[in-house]
Amino acid sequence: MLERELIIQELWRRLAAVPGVAYTARNPKAEPSVDNMPCIQFFELDDKPEKHDHRGATAYPAYRRTFQVVVEAFVKGSSDAAASKELGEFMQAVKKSLYTGGNVLHPNSFFLETEMSRMLRPPVGDNVIGVGIVLTIQYVEDISKLFT
Repeated sequence: MLERELIIQELWRRLAAVPGVAYTARNPKAEPSVDNMPCIQFFELDDKPEKHDHRGATAYPAYRRTFQVVVEAFVKGSSDAAASKELGEFMQAVKKSLYTGGNVLHPNSFFLETEMSRMLRPPVGDNVIGVGIVLTIQYVEDISKLFT
């Protein structure tokens, strides 16, 4: 969990650094608010061990793990017709910040974009539009670090 938390912290730092972002949230319960636009929220999904290294009978194992994070970005469009274009421009800024430093969020980790959602129109009104990007993150969890 140590490595995963450090990865999430770096992801959040990069998302919060997007120019103009008013609000970021990790695993929020509430819908995005018009008052907090543009905003970015992200949701952590299942974390699965893919491979392990036992390192002998008395050493602690290391696991190669994979999990997904859904990053949702929302903007308040100036009009209904302009909202999609404005979201596209905002997503360029999101991706620029996300990839600052490459696709590595922590040593022995990397992320890939594996999916993008349809356009999201939450029921908050005011030409709010969003889109989700699924990031698949792979990292190594070294259990021995828990004992140092």
